[in-house]
Amino acid sequence: MNNLNTLDSLDSIRVNNGSDKLKAHFHDLVKNDRKKAIDSINNENLHFASLFLLRSEIKDSNLLNDLSLRNRIALEIVNEIVEKEKDTSVIKYISSDYTQIVYSILKWIFETGSMDDGLSNKYDEVLDITAILLTRIYNDQKILPRVADMIFDRNKKGFFIHDLVWAFFECKDPSSLIMIANRLLSQEIDDVNLASNLLSFVPGIDRNNNSNKQRQYVFFLKWIEENGLFLYFTGQSLQEINRPKPYVVDLEAKYLRKFVSVESGKMLKPLTLKEKRLLDEFNGLDDDIKLLLSSFSNMLNNRDINLWNKWINYPIKKQIEIAKDSTGGLQ
Repeated sequence: MNNLNTLDSLDSIRVNNGSDKLKAHFHDLVKNDRKKAIDSINNENLHFASLFLLRSEIKDSNLLNDLSLRNRIALEIVNEIVEKEKDTSVIKYISSDYTQIVYSILKWIFETGSMDDGLSNKYDEVLDITAILLTRIYNDQKILPRVADMIFDRNKKGFFIHDLVWAFFECKDPSSLIMIANRLLSQEIDDVNLASNLLSFVPGIDRNNNSNKQRQYVFFLKWIEENGLFLYFTGQSLQEINRPKPYVVDLEAKYLRKFVSVESGKMLKPLTLKEKRLLDEFNGLDDDIKLLLSSFSNMLNNRDINLWNKWINYPIKKQIEIAKDSTGGLQ
């Protein structure tokens, strides 16, 4: 990203003098030196916010055909999102030979554009959809720290966050949850409340009780360490329900110590006939016993693989007895 000390001339006018001055300057530039205006708008260091603000001036001045490929596609993306124009579908671009070019343009929109988050509702909508495309289509996890910052900054201002939260979870990476959990330790009560809400699917995280932030943070760390390899993504979001569960622990996989695909929820290695029989018995148990067995199995496997191999080969009735009295039965 460019910093304020290396801004393009159009960006400098926008940042220092405001959007109206930018539009007036560009209007005069087109009138007096069209080539310079074209060169300025096509400058590779231009920030997306300036292009967004000048889109009407560009159209009125018949400059669309003079724009760089980056700017033309960026404006088509804007028009599809904001104006609901369907002349050129973003998805069609993504699935074409332009896919990597579109990726770089989406990155440019988000990375330079997010610096001006809050510019307008339409502008924020473009940033949100761009973030969703980057995480959902391109699985770009590098933008997640910035997405997280935007979520919590907007929340404090009372702005819309649902789409950004959706974009964040669409990365399908359980380890990214630590970026949200870190806000449990914030000195800002709004941060703590939002983090608690977003993580309320995690046992021990109570969005209605933030009296002990450190305790909830420790609960989260223990939970992600124990269950991270057995989580799968559900796709639930704030658009659907108030308390979504974006990740769920696969107790079958945890019991057998089989890692799962976070996207499909399927175990990554095929099951043996014996493992299939174990699961048939396991699934006939009540939920509390399944939770007990899966937690004990995972703990024992981490502690002593030889003891685990011995335990997992016992009849399930004896497995339960040992799990209920984990200090004995394995000698």
